[in-house]
Amino acid sequence: MKEIKTVLIAGAGAVGLTVASTIYEWDPKSVYILAKGERLRKYKNSGLFVNGKKIDFLFADAEKTDCKADLIIIACKFHHLAQIIDDIKNYVGKETYILSLLNGISSEEIIAKEYGRRRIPYALILGTDAQHKDCHTVFNQKGIIFFGEEKNPSVGGKATPECSDAVRLISDFFERSKVPYSVPNDMIRQQWVKFMINVGINQVSAVLKLPYGAFQANGKPFNIPFARELMTDAMKEVIAVSKPAGVNLNESDMQEWFDFLDNLTPESCTSMCQDIKAGRKTEVEMFAETVIALGKKYGIPTPVNSVLGKQIRSLEARARMQDFFGAL
Repeated sequence: MKEIKTVLIAGAGAVGLTVASTIYEWDPKSVYILAKGERLRKYKNSGLFVNGKKIDFLFADAEKTDCKADLIIIACKFHHLAQIIDDIKNYVGKETYILSLLNGISSEEIIAKEYGRRRIPYALILGTDAQHKDCHTVFNQKGIIFFGEEKNPSVGGKATPECSDAVRLISDFFERSKVPYSVPNDMIRQQWVKFMINVGINQVSAVLKLPYGAFQANGKPFNIPFARELMTDAMKEVIAVSKPAGVNLNESDMQEWFDFLDNLTPESCTSMCQDIKAGRKTEVEMFAETVIALGKKYGIPTPVNSVLGKQIRSLEARARMQDFFGAL
């Protein structure tokens, strides 16, 4: 097995730069930011900043390469995935592994159509409060990267000799570079847990334009009980569709999220809330519209997500017509 030494970050937003900066602190020469054309020129001219500090990242031009990456971490929005799949092609070698930190439950299969399933463990990031604007990312919580095969003989979130080569090699790199990670025994369930969380907090925070604090427990200084209830109602629809899908989420999964949520920075916002405020396209097709489709497939009503999906699509449309409606 070849030790992982070089990592390519595809997507220099909040998540991508949070992970990249952690690796950079360990070894500046081991991490590269992928870009091309005008965006690459902008990064080189303006620089990239994390928590107010300019970081002199190495850049990899998507349009030319003389090397292959050992590990590629994809951290873009879902609607940019097709372009990223094409952009990384010059850096994918026979022994390159790929982790996708996208939201939702489908990106690995999409990437695998181009690069094969063997090299792509399932992955997600949970617990980061990173926010991004222009070339600046700020965060208090790095979050944890969960990754692995569908099932993993891991112990306490750590890889064992019985785990796949991909899981062991990536775990070894994250140990060395101090990237917070965990290898769950059941990675598919872990993906669905995050899917449930995103369907709740991301969508409701975007529609209401509220930070994490509004959704924290009663007694917290910024708590808005109705917002927390709406988030919970949206999540319950994911629990309902998970059962015929064979995943069987339950309300204890929600409670674990509530405990985690209460420790996030109250003033920080979800990525979808940031997108709505900035007038950008969201990932609603990965959240409400996926829940609605699963509900139709299994004959389960999903009224909360039906309304949230329409609200978010309406906010997206409003942003495209700012000249008429005014800024959000």
